[in-house]
Amino acid sequence: MTAPAAHARDRRVKISKIGLLALLLSVGALAACWYAFDMLHDQRAELGELRQKVADVGPSVEKFKGSVRDMGRDLAALVLDEVDLTKAGWQPIGRGFFVIDVGAEHQPDGLKIHGKVINTSALTHESLLFRVKVGTGAAPFTLPKAAPGVALPFEVVVSGVPPGAPLKAFITLETSTISFASTSSKSTPSKDSLDPEKLLR
Repeated sequence: MTAPAAHARDRRVKISKIGLLALLLSVGALAACWYAFDMLHDQRAELGELRQKVADVGPSVEKFKGSVRDMGRDLAALVLDEVDLTKAGWQPIGRGFFVIDVGAEHQPDGLKIHGKVINTSALTHESLLFRVKVGTGAAPFTLPKAAPGVALPFEVVVSGVPPGAPLKAFITLETSTISFASTSSKSTPSKDSLDPEKLLR
């Protein structure tokens, strides 16, 4: 075989090797693309299933939250005295206090509550801090002094109360200073001095 023929044959071999390598690379790239597309399809399917599960669980979670809120309200009603804001009669709020003439009106900034606090105990309270809670909203109000048997008017606005919320509230006395009259007795010595001799006789 002559040198030009051998050279041509070597060139054809090199070209065929390069073509084979390019073909293999193309096949590998196609396989990688197909694998990535298949994984993307599977991930989209899993994401769709997750979204469906979340959509199915969502109402159950909201229902559970509502049940917990209701249970918390029931437990609070067992421990605390709940005030019906539509009744004007005497209603206990604990620690010897009552409220009377209560009422409530919905306003743009919240629920406006008014009434009177009566101290039925024998103690005089000063610097009283009350807290009114309606649903998830709460607001404080203060009274400078509550003597026994005196009806003291109050007014407070609880924000965050929706218009359709029940007109019921928990009114609690959080802190106060109690003042009471102390009695002191002074003992007077006996006119007769103590005589040990008389005791031993």
